[in-house]
Amino acid sequence: MASTHSANNFWIRQTDKALYEQLEWDKPERKNQAGRLLIVGGNIHALSAPAQSYGFTQSLGIGEQKVVLPQKAKRLMPREAFSTLFLPSTPSGEFSKDGIHELLQYAQWADTVLLPGDTGRNSQTTLLFDEFVRSYKGRLVVTRDTLDSMHTSATELLNRDKTTVVASIAELQKLLKASGSTEPVTFDMSLVSLANLLSKLTADSKALIITLHQSQFVVAHNGKVGTTKLCTSPEDSAHWRLAFASHVACYQTWYPNKPFEAAMHCAHLLQ
Repeated sequence: MASTHSANNFWIRQTDKALYEQLEWDKPERKNQAGRLLIVGGNIHALSAPAQSYGFTQSLGIGEQKVVLPQKAKRLMPREAFSTLFLPSTPSGEFSKDGIHELLQYAQWADTVLLPGDTGRNSQTTLLFDEFVRSYKGRLVVTRDTLDSMHTSATELLNRDKTTVVASIAELQKLLKASGSTEPVTFDMSLVSLANLLSKLTADSKALIITLHQSQFVVAHNGKVGTTKLCTSPEDSAHWRLAFASHVACYQTWYPNKPFEAAMHCAHLLQ
């Protein structure tokens, strides 16, 4: 079945045929042309999110990547696991706000920064990422508990250039509420209602938003909405968000001027 446009001119429906298939053929083939990715996440008690993201992006063919962890996690890392950088830690092993200048310096190396989660709920870590969102001007992909912690910088995140948010419906609720939006997001709202809401929201803000609702991936940017029906149910909420964020970090690195198309193609790959 072919991909089709819906009756609503802002809404594109992607079925089992890729709507932007050419993106797959035009990917960089050489490592030195396939971009640089910085993955920032984890804490001393949980390192699976940055490790899994590294695995996803490595298999997809990103050119170079580095992982940034809290300093206290250094002793947990096997030698040569992957290229690793470290930031100051809190006493409990999460990122400290004192690492902001180093983080901004590390980020200058990258084409894209991915915040995949497992960062915990420490107030110091929240302050670090709030300041990072406000100060860093490059491409940013955020998901899972790192996104949850950004309640004080929600408005800045949504109005930030070159930003992709990969959120569950619950996270989207919290994010919009924290940004002062009066548009309610509910678990039982129709797909049409959600598409209309995200079309209006992204027409007034700059971030690209990705969520999953009623077994459909939903991508919204600049007032345009794309949906892709899943062929199978996702393993769990954490898995699809991590997989999608990792995929979109790669494809938006390769296609920086086609963020919506890149995200839609990732939805096809993951459906």
